[in-house]
Amino acid sequence: MSDAYKYNFLCEHVQEASQMTKEFLLTVYSKHNGSPNELSLYDTKSKRLFLKRGVYDQDGAFRLEDLFIGAELTVCGRKLKVIAYGDVPTQHLFEKNCEQVYTIIAGAALADLGNLFTVAYDSGFTVKRVKTLTTGDMSVHAELVGPGGVDGWREAVGKSLGQDAARAVQVETVGLDSEKVFASKDCSATFDSCSLCIIRPHAIREGKVGSVISAIMETGLQISAMQTYVLLKSQAENFYEVYKTVLPSAQYASMITELASGLCLAMEVRGENVVPRLRELCGPFDIEIAKHLRPNTIRACHGRNNVHNVVHCTDLAEDGVLECQYFFSILPTAS
Repeated sequence: MSDAYKYNFLCEHVQEASQMTKEFLLTVYSKHNGSPNELSLYDTKSKRLFLKRGVYDQDGAFRLEDLFIGAELTVCGRKLKVIAYGDVPTQHLFEKNCEQVYTIIAGAALADLGNLFTVAYDSGFTVKRVKTLTTGDMSVHAELVGPGGVDGWREAVGKSLGQDAARAVQVETVGLDSEKVFASKDCSATFDSCSLCIIRPHAIREGKVGSVISAIMETGLQISAMQTYVLLKSQAENFYEVYKTVLPSAQYASMITELASGLCLAMEVRGENVVPRLRELCGPFDIEIAKHLRPNTIRACHGRNNVHNVVHCTDLAEDGVLECQYFFSILPTAS
């Protein structure tokens, strides 16, 4: 008898230097006894094993709920995109719980933005992509993956919001319209009197997005732009380069690995004295100090350690615009 359930996915990997695309068969072994999932990679073109079966922590447990068509994963520093199911049994199992939905949150529903992300997580939905646009007023566009798809998400929204706010949430199937939105280089960032807040990959996996967004909005700060990314290791290194000589080398390396371990959510935050106010809301970088001195801050309430401390926020007022430009101007152009 096999010691694990086996699931197969076809993935593609674009090599950063050459921009050549390689195709792999990703096999995930889900253990019966609750042990961490194992995985292997097989190069379909050269017909050879690329990564033997084993446990490869991508700075966190490799989760089955992160596997769906279009998902972007990081395996041993390589970004993979799931393009198809590898066999019929895998397809039948995952299609039941991985229906995709495109939702637009605008108008009266924006006041409940944090609550909606919490509802999505509690209802079994995984965030695939998020992006904000301005066509007059700001709107939040998101693709979610979970049980029930359009009907499941519409029901969750109806139960959690009042009638007027629920009407301001548009729910559709994923298709050409949503693809155009996320392929567009347009964004709602202002690059003016702003600070950057990044919800780290581990916090997204743990369902903390709604709590962080609600905390920011309840403070009276404005979220003027949002966008999700799966960063390459080199992109995380470029962003964190200023910390290279400040932090211990082991902690710095762990921060790079964590930020490039999966989906992160970048937010441009605005308001009077926004950089010190956001920094105060997030709390001290060191979790133990945060818990003792600032127990009501985001990091104290939700952080695990100095690497898994939920969020990054701009330290210096003069860096706010630069950090926002990196995520909302430089990275979209590079991709």
